[in-house]
Amino acid sequence: MKWLKVNTIRILICVILLIGFLLRLIGITDYPNGLNCDEASIGYEAYSLLNYGIDRNGNSWPVFLEAWGSGQNALYMYIIMPFIKILGLTKLAVRLPMAIIGCISLVVIYKLLKKTKNQKLTIIGIAFFAICPWHIMKSRYGLESNVFPDLCLWGAYFYIISLENKKISQMYLGSVLFGLCAYAYGTSYYFLPVFLIVLFSILVIKKKIQIKQALISLGIVAIISSPIILMIIINSFNLEQIDIWKITIPRLASNRYETLTLLSSDNVIVQLIDNFIESMKILILQNDGYNANTLKNYGIIYVFSLPITIIGLIKCIRKKENINLVFNVWFISAFMLTFICKPNINRMNIIYIPLIYYTAIGIYEIVTTVKWTQYVLALIYICSFISFQIKYYQTDFTETYTFYDGIENMIKYTDTLNVEKIYFQYAFKEPYIYILFYNKADTNEFVKTVKYESEYKGFDSVISFKNYIFSLPKSLNEKEDAAYVMLKNKENEYNIDEQKWNKTYIDDFVVIDKK
Repeated sequence: MKWLKVNTIRILICVILLIGFLLRLIGITDYPNGLNCDEASIGYEAYSLLNYGIDRNGNSWPVFLEAWGSGQNALYMYIIMPFIKILGLTKLAVRLPMAIIGCISLVVIYKLLKKTKNQKLTIIGIAFFAICPWHIMKSRYGLESNVFPDLCLWGAYFYIISLENKKISQMYLGSVLFGLCAYAYGTSYYFLPVFLIVLFSILVIKKKIQIKQALISLGIVAIISSPIILMIIINSFNLEQIDIWKITIPRLASNRYETLTLLSSDNVIVQLIDNFIESMKILILQNDGYNANTLKNYGIIYVFSLPITIIGLIKCIRKKENINLVFNVWFISAFMLTFICKPNINRMNIIYIPLIYYTAIGIYEIVTTVKWTQYVLALIYICSFISFQIKYYQTDFTETYTFYDGIENMIKYTDTLNVEKIYFQYAFKEPYIYILFYNKADTNEFVKTVKYESEYKGFDSVISFKNYIFSLPKSLNEKEDAAYVMLKNKENEYNIDEQKWNKTYIDDFVVIDKK
């Protein structure tokens, strides 16, 4: 009856994978319920390049987006382009690629664990990854920086199987993926050199690969990431923007990779300590106070998992296998970022996949050492997962300013008004980007008409474009052909004559125009 056991295990694995896929795919346009400003930005940039050949700052095919002035990573924009071409500029087109990437990572974790030839560990690992709160939530909205950890996982997979199969070509393919990581998130500029140099040094010393093979692998990463390296040089030394054929290597108004790290600090030592303390708080409490990243009481890997994670970490340090070696170097390299980067859940995203792996190892060690604990831990995680899902779908994401309800309906309604000016309350981050997104605005027209508060084109600096003005006057002007858009609670500050003004309520907003 061995075949029956084998088929049962296969069915169980397929069920776990299916559940993991559904958790990342079902209802992605409704949960989270609104569109994050970074999602709207990356979606509109992809739409602009597809239709006009430039982004909203007038750059053609940039290696890094100028976006808000301080920049936005470009890789996810290029990934979502085919989806926008097919599905149009929609929330689904922006989020679906991230959900698919999350599903692929679940399969990659399965294939990695399968290499251990330990069925129980494989099942535990993919089951935990499938229900991991952080990976579910990050897979359900299109924040471009969250491509980074998945892409690193794929690269690590090819490194590990290359060492197992002794096929150097697989390692070179992994290096291609790590080269692309440079376009995924700014923290990669610090993580990649440390991770790759340390890992290849160890592999050469242990005679797992030759020096020539290590240098070729590093060379592949360097060549693929060279435009980003050039971008860093340009912005670090205040050089001019470069256009190579139609590819733009931009000069930013502000170096975001500096402002997010200790490079912007006058006192480096103090900033190092502060960053580390804040990072440890986030890792221990598994919360940064932002509901779009984690839910309180559930965290990144379920808040009660930390002791289990530590058990798994200790076991992986002691057990000298290729998979453990790669994940250990990954974790140590990511841990060093806790000193360098000003932390939040997203900026620390590269550390979570090793933590997930260690947690799976920790669970396996506990349940194999004390048999009865498998039932207790299974019950605890199942109940926690069910509770997390209920909380997730009931959570009001409008507690965070980027997920207001009704923005799309409100913008579509204002388009029906035949007025010369539309005043928008600056009630949430970058209202202009939502107008560009939902109106599928002409990028050339935006570039020609946009006005900034100052020369610094950063957050909060777009004051108008076309007939849109992103501030409210002190009073409503009856003589002006205008409409006013504000949050419902804001209308109480105005003396509105019901005989002269229409008030149209759309979800969280009210639109006021003359009768």
